[in-house]
Amino acid sequence: MKNMESLLVEHLEKHIGIISRGADIVDKKYNITISIYDNIPFEDIRTYSTLGMNRYFIDYYYEFIFVSMAKYDKDEIASFLTSFAEYLIDNKKRVLHGDVISFSFTMTSETKMNSLYFTLPFYFDDNLSQLRLEDKTVIFPLIIPVYQEEAELIREKGWSSFENFLEENEINDLWDLERDKYSW
Repeated sequence: MKNMESLLVEHLEKHIGIISRGADIVDKKYNITISIYDNIPFEDIRTYSTLGMNRYFIDYYYEFIFVSMAKYDKDEIASFLTSFAEYLIDNKKRVLHGDVISFSFTMTSETKMNSLYFTLPFYFDDNLSQLRLEDKTVIFPLIIPVYQEEAELIREKGWSSFENFLEENEINDLWDLERDKYSW
């Protein structure tokens, strides 16, 4: 029988694509790795996923997905995602579809975005969103980086308003950490 990590990797690679490499984060508190997928879901786009976050129960078992343009520093993004996962574990903070978390700092030096929005992993096959294992179900939220002003609008108008805006306007640059701010 396969171990849980093998099943997770198999699930991720089936629904995202083959993992190109893992990020080498040395100063981490927990046994969490960041997997990197080059040119997925599109050319010059890079996808990241946590691997190991599911060991830590915070109302749910999670593995997070993040997508950005490949031109951004992969090590800085991987370091941020590791720190973010540690923040959730340390604070026993769960996230749900439509949640927004804002920080007093930007997520990387290459962006002014300081907030994260959580949704279904719509860039990928619908079956990516959860994996049922023998003893638990792991969910795979997509993290979308947003500006503080967008985070405030999401909180004020609701997440469905934000997602409707994205869909109706065929917004296709959410992986650009330097994109223009949206207002709806």
